Amino acid sequence: MMKRKKFIQQIGKGLALSTLPMAYTNVAASAAVTPKKPEEKVPDGIYRPEGYHLVWEDDFKSNKLDESEWFYRRDIKMNSAQRPENVSVADGRLLLAMKQEDFLGMRYTGAGIVSKRRWQHGYYEVKAKLTNAKGWHHSFWAQEGTGFLTFSSDRSMEIDIFEMESTKASNHNLWIYPDGWSSRQKKWHSVPNKDLGFDAADDYHIYGYEYTTEGIKFFVDGKITHTIEAPEEDHKHYSLNLWLTVIATQTNVETKLPVYDYIEYIRCYAKDPDAPLPPKWEPAYEKGTTIYIDNSDAWGFNMGDYWEIAAEGNFYGHNYYKYKRKETYNPLRDWALFRPFISEAGNYDIYLRWVAGADRCSKVPLEIWYDGGLKNDTTKSINQQEHNGEWVKIGNYPFRQGWNNLIKLIVRNTGYVIADAAKFVKTS
Repeated sequence: MMKRKKFIQQIGKGLALSTLPMAYTNVAASAAVTPKKPEEKVPDGIYRPEGYHLVWEDDFKSNKLDESEWFYRRDIKMNSAQRPENVSVADGRLLLAMKQEDFLGMRYTGAGIVSKRRWQHGYYEVKAKLTNAKGWHHSFWAQEGTGFLTFSSDRSMEIDIFEMESTKASNHNLWIYPDGWSSRQKKWHSVPNKDLGFDAADDYHIYGYEYTTEGIKFFVDGKITHTIEAPEEDHKHYSLNLWLTVIATQTNVETKLPVYDYIEYIRCYAKDPDAPLPPKWEPAYEKGTTIYIDNSDAWGFNMGDYWEIAAEGNFYGHNYYKYKRKETYNPLRDWALFRPFISEAGNYDIYLRWVAGADRCSKVPLEIWYDGGLKNDTTKSINQQEHNGEWVKIGNYPFRQGWNNLIKLIVRNTGYVIADAAKFVKTS
């Protein structure tokens, strides 16, 4: 059950709305429910930085996830596809499932949730018991996004409170990209793999971070594990969505599945007990009989890591991505996909658009998942040296309602592959 401080419409107190990105123009109001003070709510003896007050929490006391506060992670990354069906709430805990199942071309599925609110300076913590299953990556982290893409073009900052490939060590990171993510210039980062001194699968532990104008402090069970100096005068401090996720990073993962990560609560603290909550950031996605998806959209586009941003030529929207495989084909990175939300089931024409050029790939294999992700077609390909800035029809397919129909571009041959935009048009 959600418990939160009254949303006070006053600019300039606590987490002032003036410090938040312009994307916050879509504001959703919150119910005015006042939580108990931290000293009454948390008799666990865990040290927290002085002067903070609990202003928002989810203690997962209801029988389902509060979808008014959370996005589901829906991307394909590394060796798993993340599914809302793998997220559940039971007995006062959030459960994130790890499964072995065939889904959209992947052998494994993971899970995750992403806060709709973007938080800046304050203290944040989760109480979690993770599962020591081989081949899975557990994380509590902060970054802008909806859970559809982790390497978005506007990515500017990332805080990793814990990243565990096993449950005996953790990465604590602060990444800031001075010129935007496309520059690949990272500033202020930590030494990874901090030994926690315990196995995170043995019991519940509290993982937190304090984000101030001077930088980041990471806490485990009330003890500081790492400090990163990053004064605000040197670089802009962003407001970030909070992520709780688990994905598969190896092909030889734990065979006794499903298994689960357990989250007892997530809590957000501020110096001002009456600080206004950051508004919910809820970007819209296209619905209806004609759906356009651009590479820079918050919904519907997903790609492997390390694609480049480009903005030369006759492109759709603000920019496009391009990528050339390095040596051999890498199934973890060498692809991009467009995935519409289908509100009306039926047959749809699929179109792709790209910026053509002599250095482009002359044969880009396509992988099309349709009928709600139950069937696939790998017979199609496109020549990106031709049809500059044109909508090129790929085919017509029966789509079921939901998110599980997509078209994927595979970077298997020589030359750059361009991921610019896709269009889906209902025909029956």
